[in-house]
Amino acid sequence: MSFGEIEAVASEVSRWAVLVSLVYVAIQTRQNVRHTRALIQQGTAARTTSILFGLMNPEIISTWIEGNGGTPTPELIKQRQFHYHCGITMIAMEDYFSQHELGLLSDEQFARGSETFRARLLEPGLRAYWLEQRRMLSKAAPSYCSYIDSLCTEDTVPLAS
Repeated sequence: MSFGEIEAVASEVSRWAVLVSLVYVAIQTRQNVRHTRALIQQGTAARTTSILFGLMNPEIISTWIEGNGGTPTPELIKQRQFHYHCGITMIAMEDYFSQHELGLLSDEQFARGSETFRARLLEPGLRAYWLEQRRMLSKAAPSYCSYIDSLCTEDTVPLAS
C-alpha cells in the first residue's frame, strides 16, 4: 500500500469521525436543552410551592388578608389554607406533566403518577379549584389543561368523615 493510499484512507476515516462527532454533539445538545428546561420548571415549581407553604401560616394569611383590605376570620383563613394546598397539588401535577412532555419520565412512571392525581381530582374541593384555574389557563397552557381534564372523567366523591 502506497503512502497516497494510506493518506486517502486516513482522510476518509477522519471525515467519518468528524461526522460521528457532530451527530454525538447534536444529541448531547438536545438532551441538555431538555434537562435545562426541566430544571427551570422544577425551580419554578419549588419556588412557588415554597411561597404557598409560607402563606399557609395563619398569622401570615391574616396579614395578607388585612393587607388586601379584608378582615381575617378563622373560616377565611381555613379557606385560604385549602386554596394554597390545592395550588401546591396543581403545581405538582404541572411539573409531572412537563417532565413527561420533555421525555424525562417513562410512560409507566407517568401513568402511575397520573392515577394518583386522578384520585385526588375525585375530591370536590380540588376539582372545583381546578375548574376555576382552568378558566385562566386554557389559552396559555392548552396541553396541560387537556391532560388534567383527562383525569377528571369521573364524578367527584366527598371524603368520608
